Amino acid sequence: MTSSSVAAARLVLAWGTVRAASFPDRVWAAADAGFPSIGMAVPDYLALLKAGWTDERMSAVLTEHGVTIDEVEVIFGFCAPPGPANLPERPGLVYADPEIEAAAFRMADAFGARRVQAVGTFGDEPVGPQVAAAFTALCDRAAAHGLRVALEFVPYTNIPDLRTALDILTAAGRANGGLCVDAWHFFRGNADFDALAAVDPGDIFMIQVNDGPATPTTPNRMFDAVHHRRCPGEGDFDLERFLHLLDRPGLDAPISVEVYSDDLARLPSIDAARRAASTTQALLRRLPTTGTHAHQQGTGA
Repeated sequence: MTSSSVAAARLVLAWGTVRAASFPDRVWAAADAGFPSIGMAVPDYLALLKAGWTDERMSAVLTEHGVTIDEVEVIFGFCAPPGPANLPERPGLVYADPEIEAAAFRMADAFGARRVQAVGTFGDEPVGPQVAAAFTALCDRAAAHGLRVALEFVPYTNIPDLRTALDILTAAGRANGGLCVDAWHFFRGNADFDALAAVDPGDIFMIQVNDGPATPTTPNRMFDAVHHRRCPGEGDFDLERFLHLLDRPGLDAPISVEVYSDDLARLPSIDAARRAASTTQALLRRLPTTGTHAHQQGTGA
C-alpha cells in the first residue's frame, strides 16, 4: 500500500468467502468482482495436484484473469508436536503438518504468494517460551521462500488475543513475523481497542474484514466462526473504528475479505464474490481518505 489510507489497500478474496468454488471459478469470480488477489487453502492446492493439475496450469488460469495468489491458508498448530488435532469440529486436522508447510512454501515459490497464516493450537493451554521459539523457527524456514508469516490470534486457541500475539512477536524478533488481525476474532474476543491502537503498523501483515451479530449465534465459538459471519456492514461490529485505528503511516497490509457464511455459500461463487466486494468497498468509502489515527481514540479516551 503506497499511502497511509486503509481505503487504498489491495483487496484479497479470502478462501473462506467462496470455499466451495473450484479453482477456476474462484479466480474468475475474483476477477469479475474486482479482487486483484485471492487466498488459497493448502489442502485445496494439494487436491488440485492430486487431480493432475500442475503449477503451470494454475498459473495460466491466474494470468488469464489477471489475478494473483496473495495469501496461503493456514499452518495450524505450528507450536505443537506434529500429529492429529483430534477436534470433532475439524476432523482430519493435523498440527504442524510437514506436508502442509512444504506445500505452503511451494506455493510461495510457484505463485509468488508472500503471506502465510499461522494459528496456534485449539484450547486454552498456557503460552510458554516454546511457542515463541516455534514461531521463530517457522519464520526462519519461511524466509528462505520470501514468505512473511502472519500470526493470527483466535479466542478459542492458545493465542486468544492481540496482546498474547504481540508478546510472541516480540520474543521471536523476526522481521518476517507479523500479525493477521481478523475482525471476527477481535470482536468475538476481548475487542481490545487500546492494544489495537498501540500496535506498530509495520507489524500488521494482514487485515481480515467481516461482520457479525453483536451476540453469538451459538455458544460453539468455532462453529459460529465458520458458519455465521456476515459481509462487512451487514452486522453489528464497529468496523469503521476498527479500521480507523489501523489507518496509520507505515501500514502495508492487504485487506482480505473473509466471510465464512452458510448464507453466502448458497450463492453462486460469482454472486458471493460480488457481494463481498461491494459491501467492503462501501465500508471503505465511509473511511477518511488519509490516515488520521490518534491514540486517544482507543477505549481509554
